[in-house]
Amino acid sequence: MTPTPLSVSTPGSATGDVAPIRLGTRASALATTQSGLVAKRLEELTGRPVELVRIRTEGDVKKGSLASLGGTGVFVTALREALLDGRCDVAVHSLKDLPTTPAPHLTFVTPERADPRDALCARDGLTLATLPRGGRVGTGSPRRAAQIRAARPDLEVVDIRGNVGTRLDRALGPEADLDAVVLAYAGLARLGRTEVVTEALDVGVVAPAPGQGALAVEVRTADIRSDAGAPPRMPDLAEAIHLLDHRPTRLAVLAERSVLARLEAGCAAPVGAYATVSGNVLRLRSVVAAVDGSEQMSRGGETRLSQDIAPEVIDDAARALGVSVAEHLLADGAERLAPLSTTVPEKA
Repeated sequence: MTPTPLSVSTPGSATGDVAPIRLGTRASALATTQSGLVAKRLEELTGRPVELVRIRTEGDVKKGSLASLGGTGVFVTALREALLDGRCDVAVHSLKDLPTTPAPHLTFVTPERADPRDALCARDGLTLATLPRGGRVGTGSPRRAAQIRAARPDLEVVDIRGNVGTRLDRALGPEADLDAVVLAYAGLARLGRTEVVTEALDVGVVAPAPGQGALAVEVRTADIRSDAGAPPRMPDLAEAIHLLDHRPTRLAVLAERSVLARLEAGCAAPVGAYATVSGNVLRLRSVVAAVDGSEQMSRGGETRLSQDIAPEVIDDAARALGVSVAEHLLADGAERLAPLSTTVPEKA
């Protein structure tokens, strides 16, 4: 299928004979909004125009539940293929969609993270505590479903799919059949729809997905890395990518994603993780829940990050924290609660 380019050049950006940077994105309103934010920043940093290239992914085409489609990666593979075959120069993903296994020949960075919490969007201003007994709550996320059931076992959790508007209509539209839906707060904020949020769910009640609220800006490694002393193929893009990376976000999501990797879990498993950097301390808490919400376990930890050592060593410390927390969860019996190593892997 031939992707459709969409110019998003801003006033004052370079034009004329300057080659545009082609940014691959899913075509949904949320994806193009997120990609547009990155495109604007790339234009500011490079002085080059940026055009969006819409790419359809497996998750956009197929209509089953995310778990039945293979979970992690269904929104990612087509974008990565477009990067590798040269149809685009940059791809923007929601970080929580990325498999934890590194992709050969590709590198991503993480701009500053938005609010990672989940958002309850309910009729009549209801909150999780005030939803009526037997109320119907919609989500397509096994993680959200399990933790909602753990907090309110009297609620009925309904599996739903669709774009943000479609899901909101299930609870707030004129033909609503649900009492509430749960979405990522960051996505609603980027779309300018926070007025529909009746409660931002505390991370102690519903732990977010690893990487939730963060974007991954992915490029071909050869374009931004020097090879045998030669400059990178796209030096202006290399510098821009370096400047886009936000250190506290990078360390937090490295720890969160390391939990997921050690547990061998994807989005079909109800695993939540949330890390924060305060001063030179990285703190992490992770939750594994039974799918039916009948039981859940939580583990946390922290590590100190020295400012005087190499960045890759600090990154390794963040990863080690995630592995340590995951090891404690496994020792506590996490595999008994949730489908971990049996989670469908990312498709090649």
